[in-house]
Amino acid sequence: MHLMARRLCAVAMSFVLVGCTTTPAEFNKKPSAVNKAALCKTVLETQDPAFQLQLVSELSRRGMSIPECQQMVIQQRQAAAVLVGLALVGTAAAVCANGNCGGGGYTPYRRYPGNCYSYYDRAADGSLCGNRSAMSRPGGW
Repeated sequence: MHLMARRLCAVAMSFVLVGCTTTPAEFNKKPSAVNKAALCKTVLETQDPAFQLQLVSELSRRGMSIPECQQMVIQQRQAAAVLVGLALVGTAAAVCANGNCGGGGYTPYRRYPGNCYSYYDRAADGSLCGNRSAMSRPGGW
C-alpha cells in the first residue's frame, strides 16, 4: 500500500509541474494573477493566435521573452523527469529493503531466522555449524 502511495505521489507531482497552463477565461479574469510558468507553457502550446498575442503582450509587460519561456518549460520538464526518476529509485529501494529484490530462484537461506542454515555457516560463538545446521536436520528447520 505504501508503495502505491509513493507512485501516485510521483505521478501527481510530475503532472503538476508539467501540466500547469491557463485558460483564456482565467487569463482574462486577472492576467497578473497567472504565474510565469503557466504563461510560458500556455503561450508555447496554444493554437489560438488571438490568445497567444494576449499572452505574449503580458509576458513582455513582465519583461520576459519567448526564448526565456522555452528555457523555463524545458527546465520544468527536466525537473519533472528527475522527480519521477527519484520516485522510481526510491520505490525500488523500498522494495529491496523489504527483501523483495530479485536475484534468482527460491533461496530459503534468506528466510532462515538463525545463524546455522547450512553446514558451513558459523554459529553465534564462531564455531562451524556442521551437523547442527538446519539443512542437516531431518525436515529442515
